[in-house]
Amino acid sequence: MNKEIKLLDNSNVITGVYSKYGAFLTVRDLTEILKVSRFVVDRMLKTGQLPAAKLGGQYRVRTDDLLKWWDNQVKQEQRNLLKNVLQRRRII
Repeated sequence: MNKEIKLLDNSNVITGVYSKYGAFLTVRDLTEILKVSRFVVDRMLKTGQLPAAKLGGQYRVRTDDLLKWWDNQVKQEQRNLLKNVLQRRRII
């Protein structure tokens, strides 16, 4: 039985983000949502870690893109944890 956590299926989270921030997110919005400093967000945007477009010299991230990006990050972390557990079991 597969019990993946699917952020995109959680309509309360999506509705909450849209109602508070709208369709596009600013750097300030991203710092609030991700609970990280502006420096971290700026670095993630400049290195292409976050999906963004630069408009008038300022970055904007579509809310949909951020939610998909987050979902992928969570899935990747789950895969890494599972891989580590399986590797440890082989060692023991």
